[in-house]
Amino acid sequence: MTALPRFAALDLGSLTVRLAVAEPTPNGQFRVLLHRREITGLGQGLAATGDLAPQSMARTLKALQTFKQLMTAQRVEVCRAVGTQALRQARNRQLFLDQVQDTLGLAVEVLAPEAEARLSLTGVLTSLAPAVLTAPNVLVFDVGGGSSEFALMRPGREPVFASLPLGVLTLSQARPLGDPPLPERVAALKEELAARLGSFYQGAIRPHLEGDPCLVGTAGAVTTLAALQLKLRRYDPNKINNLILTRDQVAALAELLAGLPEAARARLPGIEPAKAGVMVAGALIVLTILTVCRQDSLVVIDAGLLEGVLHEMARRFF
Repeated sequence: MTALPRFAALDLGSLTVRLAVAEPTPNGQFRVLLHRREITGLGQGLAATGDLAPQSMARTLKALQTFKQLMTAQRVEVCRAVGTQALRQARNRQLFLDQVQDTLGLAVEVLAPEAEARLSLTGVLTSLAPAVLTAPNVLVFDVGGGSSEFALMRPGREPVFASLPLGVLTLSQARPLGDPPLPERVAALKEELAARLGSFYQGAIRPHLEGDPCLVGTAGAVTTLAALQLKLRRYDPNKINNLILTRDQVAALAELLAGLPEAARARLPGIEPAKAGVMVAGALIVLTILTVCRQDSLVVIDAGLLEGVLHEMARRFF
């Protein structure tokens, strides 16, 4: 019997670069063999200059070189690399894309916002408990480094996709809170988020709803809040997937994070030290989404864009 080919997905995010290596299984699914991630801050400084910074590109290229070595060691036969908001936005993105192509032989596909939201939804559905989908409205959201994607599911109808250029990295840079955060700046950021997300929700999501939506959250800000709530010393996706986070828990975590200097946040069990600088913004975005959607809780899913790419790749083999 011929061995099924191993394949890999790369996600070049505004904050984090991620790799997953997988192999198809006979039942038409896939088995993940290896996960790696590195926080490179590709979008750092982008909001202020409109360009990817040389240092950010160099860090990301170095991480990709390491990932390419891992793929070679894993005998990966095909790879799909995708980029998100930082690469959508940057004026000099072609310079970086050419560097990746010339150095590593990788062509990066820059996803349109709807394509990103669709792939994130596909990934979420690989791990979401089926019972959640019995709700009349399920709103899946992905808070990334440079943007937030939303996918609204309703039984028997096509999903509605929407995107907002609001992410934990870009917000943290555009609205510096101080170290430790100054209470008046935190209060101003809460007001801004309530206005921005409230307007977005009323314009892009609310017209498609009958009643309030059940919320499902994925990506780093949400999963970090879940890991903080569980005080995980070692991150475990199996403990994260389908965990229920309440609005009160998110509010308490946001208050905790906003009350500490970055160095102290970095020592909390459940947080990656490199994310300590953006997680006040992350917690406030998630809390505001819960508030504007009038929900008391959300379902946390570790799987997202990367798993969505893997799922689409796996389908090619059957």
